[in-house]
Amino acid sequence: MLFSVVLLVIGIALLLINVGVISLEIREFFVMFIPILLVLAGIVYFIKCIRNKSSISILFALYFTIYGSLLMLNQQKIISFTYGDWWKLWPVFFIYLAVNMLFFKGKAQIVVEFNSTQNSEDEKTKKVKGKRYKKSLINDMHFNEQNWPLQSMDLHTNIGDFYFDFNKAFIPEEETTIKIKSRIGDVKMLVPEDIPIKIEVKTKVGDIRLFDLKSTDMKPHLYYESPTYHEAIKKIDITIEMGIGDIRIDRV
Repeated sequence: MLFSVVLLVIGIALLLINVGVISLEIREFFVMFIPILLVLAGIVYFIKCIRNKSSISILFALYFTIYGSLLMLNQQKIISFTYGDWWKLWPVFFIYLAVNMLFFKGKAQIVVEFNSTQNSEDEKTKKVKGKRYKKSLINDMHFNEQNWPLQSMDLHTNIGDFYFDFNKAFIPEEETTIKIKSRIGDVKMLVPEDIPIKIEVKTKVGDIRLFDLKSTDMKPHLYYESPTYHEAIKKIDITIEMGIGDIRIDRV
C-alpha cells in the first residue's frame, strides 16, 4: 500500500512537471515531496496499528509523521530542521513506550490472517531437513486458516509481526519445534489447552504475557513447560527472541 501511494504521488507530480503545470527541477521536486511521503508513511503505519492492534506500528507512525512534519515546517522557514537531524527524534521512542503502556498493555486480543502465498518462491520460503525456514527483512507472518498444517519452523525477520492460532492447526503426532527471531515486532499466539507445550520467550524491550505469567524485568525472559510434556507424543516446542516488541500467548 505504501509503495503504491509513493508511486502515485511521484507519478502525478512528474506528469504535472512534464506538461508544464508546475515548473520544478528534479532536485527541488524530491526536496518538496519527500516530507509529504514520510507523513503518508506515518499515516499508513497508523492505519496498520488500528487494523492489526499492533503496538510496534505506532512507533513507525510516530517517527515518520513527526519527521516529515518537521521537514515541511523547515521548508516554510518556521523552524530549522534538516534531513540530517533525524537523530534528534530519539525521544519519540519514549513517547512510543508511553503510548504503548497506556493503550496497548493488557489487550490480548488475537487478530490473525492467513497468508495463502507463504509457500511461494516470491517469499523465499524453503524447507530444510523437514523444517520450514524463512528469512526476510520486513514481513508479517500469519497462521490461522482452518486446518492449516503445522510443521517445524525457523522464522527470522528484521521487522514484522507473527500471528499463530494453533487451535485451528492440524498438529502432527510428534514434537514440533518453532523458533521465531525478530528485531522489531509483536508475537501473538493461541494455544489449545490439551496440547503439551514448552515455551521460552525473550525480549530486550517490551512486555511478555505467557498464560498467567507476566514479565516485569528490564530484559524480560519467561519459561513454561507442561507437566506432561516429556511423556506426550503430540507436543510443541516454542522459542521466541525479540529485540523490541510485545509477546502474548494464551490458552483456549
